Amino acid sequence: MATATRKPWTAEELERLPDGWRYEIDEGELVIMTPAGWRHNRVVTRIARLLGNFVEERRLGGEVITNELGILLRKEPVHTLRAPDVAYFTAEQVARIGDERGFPAVVPALVVEVHDASEPEIGRKVAQYLAAGVRAVWVVDLEARTLTRHGQEGEPRTWSGADAVIEEPVLPGFSCRLSELLG
Repeated sequence: MATATRKPWTAEELERLPDGWRYEIDEGELVIMTPAGWRHNRVVTRIARLLGNFVEERRLGGEVITNELGILLRKEPVHTLRAPDVAYFTAEQVARIGDERGFPAVVPALVVEVHDASEPEIGRKVAQYLAAGVRAVWVVDLEARTLTRHGQEGEPRTWSGADAVIEEPVLPGFSCRLSELLG
């Protein structure tokens, strides 16, 4: 009996796929996701605005990126490319990326994933981000109306309740109420 094998996907192949869908590569396997809906995008926009305003007001020189920029987390033995909902790159990380085209191999300091029931298991993504060197990952659960912060050290921390105050060590001095993020 013959065994069929499929060549793993690479970031270069992903760049040639048609627009209109969201794509990621999970350890060589192509992941196709439908475009996000209203509620998801509304929360992503709020978070990006809050983080972006903070970075600009503090003149940190970094960049807050949305629109699910593909970030190459790993090339060997197979590619893993994820597209976070929001990513914060420090000024030093932005300088390392420069005018690079395509998918950067520089991981951001902070990643935000807005999770809803239509998305696959989020724990795998969180583990991949942290293993690649992302310092903090926020998972915003739209159904539970919570934010869980996963970091390189310590246990995850979850905030719930509209008046809960979120603080982020990756962005010293940043704080906001959960209700500001979720609306």
